[in-house]
Amino acid sequence: MSEKHRKPEEVAQIDYHPPKENWLDKKTVFKKGAYNYAPVPKNWEYLGLPNARKWQPMDDDWQLPENWREIIFEGMRERLEKYRSFRIFMDICVRCGACADKCHFFIGSGDPKNMPVLRAELLRSVYRRDFTTAGKIMGKLAGARDLTVDVLKEWFYYFYQCTECRRCSVFCPYGIDTADITMMARELMNLIGISIDWIVTPVANCFRTGNHLGIQPHGFVDSMEFAADELAELTGMQITPPINKKGAEVLFVIPSADYFASPHYYTL
Repeated sequence: MSEKHRKPEEVAQIDYHPPKENWLDKKTVFKKGAYNYAPVPKNWEYLGLPNARKWQPMDDDWQLPENWREIIFEGMRERLEKYRSFRIFMDICVRCGACADKCHFFIGSGDPKNMPVLRAELLRSVYRRDFTTAGKIMGKLAGARDLTVDVLKEWFYYFYQCTECRRCSVFCPYGIDTADITMMARELMNLIGISIDWIVTPVANCFRTGNHLGIQPHGFVDSMEFAADELAELTGMQITPPINKKGAEVLFVIPSADYFASPHYYTL
């Protein structure tokens, strides 16, 4: 049975009031349209990434490696040692909230965990638990928590609701690069085979064909010739696209997606 589509006026009713319960106690609910599908296994394998398998975010069992926690902790330790900025960003946030209303995901959803400050806390809370003295001793009182499957799913749900535009960083009085925190979280998830298809498939296509759509050279030529024929019908003028023309003085490159749409009709 298909889900009932909400009316525009219903979607526009966004509640920006913070919830009464502690965010640490609130379990993440995956809402349709707010998360991406998992990578196609063959593309994951093509890139040489670990734990390739068939899974989806709505599955109860994500088929994680048995030692997935150790893998993430070791990955976090390596990055804390390698990137001084990462450790600084984990430690210096004062939760002033200057970034809160700057994120378009928070503005569009009203979900507090989409505030950059709280999205970063999803990772900081785990960092505190295992990499700070206060977190090891005081636990939740210090804003620390254990890394569990639910926390991992929370990471996936919210760290991919970030375009890394860095608008939040512009308004941060401490200059914390929240996009960098997002990148670190995604890297850690990659170590155990968690990512999204919208990233993995285009990257695999680039490795194979040199463009994110996976267009083969003959497909490109066919597209250009088809465009030339349509232009002839529209204008009455037949042109021959100069592909790989020797001695040409200009190299004209447009986004690969345009070859399969219509904008290039007006830029040839």
